Amino acid sequence: MDRFTGFHTLAQEMIELIVRVREASSDIEFVTGETEQVARNFRQVTTHLQEGITRSRMVPFSQIAERLPRAVRDIALKYGKQAELQVEGNETLIDKGLLEQLYDLMTHLVNNAITHGIETPDERTATGKAAAGKITIRAFHQGNQTVITVSDNGAGIDPEKVKAKAIANGLITPAEADSMDRLDIFNLIFQPGFSTKEQVDQFAGRGIGMDVVLTSLKQMRGTIHTDSTLGKGTTFTIRLPLTLSICKALCCVSDKARIAFPMDGVEQMIDIPVNDIVANAEGQTCIPWRDSLLPFRPLKELLGYTRQLGRGSIYGSSRDDNAISIVILRSADIFFALQVDQVLGEQEIVIKQFEAPAPKPAGIAGATILGDGRIVPIADLLELIDLSVGRIQKDGRGTVWSPRHIPAPPIPAAPVKTEPLVLIIDDSITVRELLSMTFTNAGYRVEQARDGQEAWDKLRDGLPCDLVFCDIEMPRMDGLELLSRMQKEERLSQLPIAMLTSRGSDRHRQMALQLGASGYFTKPYLEEALLDGAQRMLKGEVLIAVSSASSM
Repeated sequence: MDRFTGFHTLAQEMIELIVRVREASSDIEFVTGETEQVARNFRQVTTHLQEGITRSRMVPFSQIAERLPRAVRDIALKYGKQAELQVEGNETLIDKGLLEQLYDLMTHLVNNAITHGIETPDERTATGKAAAGKITIRAFHQGNQTVITVSDNGAGIDPEKVKAKAIANGLITPAEADSMDRLDIFNLIFQPGFSTKEQVDQFAGRGIGMDVVLTSLKQMRGTIHTDSTLGKGTTFTIRLPLTLSICKALCCVSDKARIAFPMDGVEQMIDIPVNDIVANAEGQTCIPWRDSLLPFRPLKELLGYTRQLGRGSIYGSSRDDNAISIVILRSADIFFALQVDQVLGEQEIVIKQFEAPAPKPAGIAGATILGDGRIVPIADLLELIDLSVGRIQKDGRGTVWSPRHIPAPPIPAAPVKTEPLVLIIDDSITVRELLSMTFTNAGYRVEQARDGQEAWDKLRDGLPCDLVFCDIEMPRMDGLELLSRMQKEERLSQLPIAMLTSRGSDRHRQMALQLGASGYFTKPYLEEALLDGAQRMLKGEVLIAVSSASSM
């Protein structure tokens, strides 16, 4: 007769437990699948809702176009010219926030086409053209941009006349004029006070029309491209974001702070090995890109904080020391490369514009609020290009961001008292959270690291901590190796660091003390002893033999 012992009973219980675990695992997989399906449905509904909200903000281009024929007729009559206006794409949807600014902009361009482009009927007939000039406005969507072209079949822009006028006005020198290409020459017409018309009247000659066009476009995050053929006509191509309220942006980290680049201006993101960086003939640092050398600038050289960084700062980004992250930006036909510390990824953001009376910082178009409550500035691509070539020089007084190469004037400020920052390093999340709670309740600021490598990255990146509590046994880099590295760094060698570990042997204590530890605590610890030791270490003491907390 078989006899069942306690082993058989235990084996049977284990089999039953394994079956229950398998059933629970199957249930978890089912719930996970259901949750993923709910998440997909939620994303789909959110996308439809966002598209509906975006459409509610859009109006047809005809609301602008139908107001232009009268302006064309009045201006043509004033100058004794004949002009016809043709509009294509009346049903193209435009962001309602652009409506009024875009109407003023289009009025200036139409005015420019008649006053500077379209010839008189006699002049046109003499050159074999129809007596009436033609102005064509075309609006359409291209990707995530709205494109508007304004063309005329008039006389076109005379590059030599533009250069001569620019030299006479002191905008450029004769040597600079000789080296300018067609695009640079055409861009001169957007300079404040520039006009090729000799006599000033109600519609032309004051040099403010095209300047207003460029200023308005910058406010709308738009660009303008000029193409002209002498004797045949001129075409202005305007590119605007599809909506001013929502856009996709590339979030990056520069100088321990986040910044977002609108995706409609991002051409490419690449990691370049340090060994591939070269210098061009002008001595600029460049990267090889598309069979040419593209100059780049570190973003932190163009923009810098003029205030102390807050807790939203990022330390210890997982970057490769042998490579740099480059973001290549595009504005019309201009490509420009910026070096950032880290590329976080693409996400959709809601744009918040800066309101008066605070001035808009140079190089920043606005800001957005992320889901975790952090405020992230949004880069102004056109102003960043102007900053890089020196066209914009603005001091940092009264702004958060300012060109770093221009020193901000010293502002006397009272010393600000801040709570000490404690860096807690432990591979156990439970220990980290308990210690964080203890120090937070005692009035400290707390930063966490999962192991010695993460802590080393944060300290090397400039984490302004005042005290470190570190475990010994951790993956990637243990506490003793971290302590050894810190002692070799002049900036970190004076930072008080205490070991908090379950290893209570004298051998480990002596190793820690020889490597420069200020204290040694064993687990389990007493909160009172830990906090008392922290206060004493902040005062510069090296702790030895503190009762049950085993500090040494």
